[in-house]
Amino acid sequence: MSLKTFPGFTPISDRIFIRNEDSDSVETPEKSPTDQPTTIIIYGWGDGTPKNVAKYVDGYHKLFPTARILMVISTTFGALYGSLEERTEAMMPIIDTVFPTPGDGSERVIIQAMSNTGGIYAAATLNAYQQRHGTDKVLPHHLVVSDSTPGSVVFASEVGRWSRAMALGSAKYFPWPFIVTQKMWWAVLYAVHYLERAIGKEHSGVYSIKAFLNHGMATPRAPRLYMYSKEDDLIWWEDVEAQAAIAKSKGYMTVLEMFEDSPHVGHMRRHPDQYWGAIERCWKDAMAMERKTKP
Repeated sequence: MSLKTFPGFTPISDRIFIRNEDSDSVETPEKSPTDQPTTIIIYGWGDGTPKNVAKYVDGYHKLFPTARILMVISTTFGALYGSLEERTEAMMPIIDTVFPTPGDGSERVIIQAMSNTGGIYAAATLNAYQQRHGTDKVLPHHLVVSDSTPGSVVFASEVGRWSRAMALGSAKYFPWPFIVTQKMWWAVLYAVHYLERAIGKEHSGVYSIKAFLNHGMATPRAPRLYMYSKEDDLIWWEDVEAQAAIAKSKGYMTVLEMFEDSPHVGHMRRHPDQYWGAIERCWKDAMAMERKTKP
């Protein structure tokens, strides 16, 4: 993947892209810089294409035309079975480009994680920041948007959905029917699961949930917006609400935004006004919360 094949963005790694600056922000009314995020990081869903994930970049640019916007593209398999060290190293270009020194309070950041893959790499970025700047430092962020995530990380109940998600991203590479591809991934996932158990490796999904519930990595000063639907066939709505309830019990401000008749990571396509309205509303709340906490 390169800039030549994906215009409008500058790559800072093989999977991380920064939206190029342009002059079209005149289409959006100017806002005070203190009312806008300075940086927005969008972690795409597993095997999401740059073309599709970039639609969210466009939406954010319309809301916040002065913000620097990064887009992260990742695979489902890499998210589920890459090591924490590998995931952290993959996200280090974000730290070195956007946060080369510890935050001085001037950054205002939105993190958007899409599906469990997005959440896993968002958590890896929290870890990368501490690897670079020290475990007493927290990556600056003021709003966390969770689109179709987090779901359950219980292997036995989730392996069917995980194998389907991986088949959706890879079926085009195989000549046989979709169900065969899914069964293949089901077998692979089981084999890797037992290997992980044998060596005592913590599952990446478990790690990401823990990271975002750890005040030392994810600040409770940043509200959490959960975007989900009962029609999502990969992430159960009950699991999203259960994870939101846990976050609330840990001291995080949570907002639940349910969508009607929208599929997995399909809420923005079906209900754009509701989607972007929820994000804009929660950003305003986050800034009001930030003002109250400042001396």
